[in-house]
Amino acid sequence: MAALPSFSRVNDIVLVHSPTTTDGPPSSAAASQPSRSSDALARGAPQTILFLSWGDANLRHVEKYINLYTELYPAATIIIVKSGMADFFYRTQQTLRRLLEPVVKMLRESGEDSLLVHIMSNGGSKQWCEINKLYSEATGRTLSNAVTILDSAPGRSRFKQTFATLSRSLPRAFLPRMTLGFVFGVFLCIMHVGKYVLPWPDLLEVIRSRMNDPAGIVKGVRRCYIYSEQDDIIGWQDVEDHAREAEQKGWAVELVKFQGSTHVGHFKHNPARYRETIEKTWVGRSKL
Repeated sequence: MAALPSFSRVNDIVLVHSPTTTDGPPSSAAASQPSRSSDALARGAPQTILFLSWGDANLRHVEKYINLYTELYPAATIIIVKSGMADFFYRTQQTLRRLLEPVVKMLRESGEDSLLVHIMSNGGSKQWCEINKLYSEATGRTLSNAVTILDSAPGRSRFKQTFATLSRSLPRAFLPRMTLGFVFGVFLCIMHVGKYVLPWPDLLEVIRSRMNDPAGIVKGVRRCYIYSEQDDIIGWQDVEDHAREAEQKGWAVELVKFQGSTHVGHFKHNPARYRETIEKTWVGRSKL
């Protein structure tokens, strides 16, 4: 997949947009809304946006979110971290740490007070955990104190949802799709049975726990969960359970439930409300 326009490729999973190096005139969409961008800057806009995409996301789809952020906060540096099945199943911890080290370096230079984190699905949740671990090791501080948007996250290891996730990567042709679907089904059955008889922990439960581990002072830090009951991959009850626990541990939590939108499809379903949610989360209003 080609890199997004105005973004530089750092490595296989990291892309960076730096406004100071962007050439050419602003996009027509951004130019059409100067008052909103100026207003955001006047309120104290984020200087750095860390966008952690969902698993195996097509960059053409990611670009829609990035365009939104460049319109809202044109002076912000935007760091994109991709994720995929490789990060869950066969990429080694050493390799992942090496790929994420440039992200940690950039975050150390920017600081948490001006950082906005946007996490997409379980893939983005896992990358956040890895980045936060590296950041904590390097600085002794945590990214838990950054304003955070969680879109369609985090979920739990359930057969139906996991199979729906894997099915999205299956070929369209009938025979290969049926064959691989059967293989995936058997594999998932083994995995889910293994949760109860094998010694290693459930990865998604580990991710959920690590995301709600403050490891510092988070009292009143803003965190917004965007979700839907129609999401076939992330259960809405699992999102609400995680949000409830986060609130008990000190985060200022907002739950924004969309009606009729599918997994990571909330922005497409209602872009105006999605945009408003991001803006209000950043400025810290009490209700969205």
